[in-house]
Amino acid sequence: MSARDRAVEGAQAILERLLAETGASRTTLRLDDAALGFHIDDVVAEALAPGERSMRGEGTINHRAAHTGQWVERHRRILVQNDLSATDFPAPLGLTQGFGVKAQMLAPVERDGRLDGWISVHDAKAPRTWSAEDQEAAMRAVADVLALLGSAPHSA
Repeated sequence: MSARDRAVEGAQAILERLLAETGASRTTLRLDDAALGFHIDDVVAEALAPGERSMRGEGTINHRAAHTGQWVERHRRILVQNDLSATDFPAPLGLTQGFGVKAQMLAPVERDGRLDGWISVHDAKAPRTWSAEDQEAAMRAVADVLALLGSAPHSA
């Protein structure tokens, strides 16, 4: 099995666990990693609740240029958005209109001082208040991805 396949398989398991822990609609890992052939504008891995549409292959959103991506780049901490219809950092229209996402969390994946990507946790059912446990689960998933990729977590 190639390093890329191992990374995808491991990330898939991490995201499935995160989906179950949070009761979300979708979890994704977006990552820039040239050696593994990953680009942040497509998902590396994704876990879906029944009835949710996959984002795989949807390269229509420039995620780094989005307000949410810029916020994560600037602050390097989890972005928690309980209601995407009422936020100072609007999510891309493709996410809210195309995929019906109502609430999200973006947890940064940092390696060697770079923001290489993030884990997204989406709820398409309704706006929701993400609990401290939900946020901790997202950050544990980031730590698990970093361990999978052989990187130490960034310490703030």
